[in-house]
Amino acid sequence: MRFTIIAAAATLVSAVAAQYQAFITAPIGTTEWTSASSVTITWNLNATAKALPLAVDLFTGDPSHQTSVASLGTSTAGSSSIKVTLPKVASNWYSVRVGDSWSHYFIIKGDGAVPSGGPPTAAATTAPAATTTSAASLPTSTGSATTTAVATPTPTKSGANLLSAAPAALAAVAAAAAALAF
Repeated sequence: MRFTIIAAAATLVSAVAAQYQAFITAPIGTTEWTSASSVTITWNLNATAKALPLAVDLFTGDPSHQTSVASLGTSTAGSSSIKVTLPKVASNWYSVRVGDSWSHYFIIKGDGAVPSGGPPTAAATTAPAATTTSAASLPTSTGSATTTAVATPTPTKSGANLLSAAPAALAAVAAAAAALAF
């Protein structure tokens, strides 16, 4: 019985979280845009999505170290596209965030050579290496280590709206759990 209550609660919470999501349809992984050009970013909203304006931002960097390049604008409530002018940027892999959703990496051709190879992947970390030698003196250790900083997410307006819906969702989960328990 408890498992049923927990499963029902998880389903309700995930349904509330999904209602503010956009599925980005352009740009996609094969997209190549030109720096400083006019482009259209498109997405599909969840059918039950609340009509909210969504912030649209341009990022670069590997998945664990995204760097904001520019705010491209804010969509009108309920819209599924926005036409923007890209900033003048260097040739590189970029991604777009619409609300809380991220696009695939795509190339913007700008200053410098177009990147070769595939899109960025998560940064690899190197474990510390240590060697110990013994002689007439005490053992010594030499080594090197690489640390990776973790990016701190920045809340967006649409994320704040999701959080403001949390108390209502929790109340609905509690009511459902109480109804199932008795």
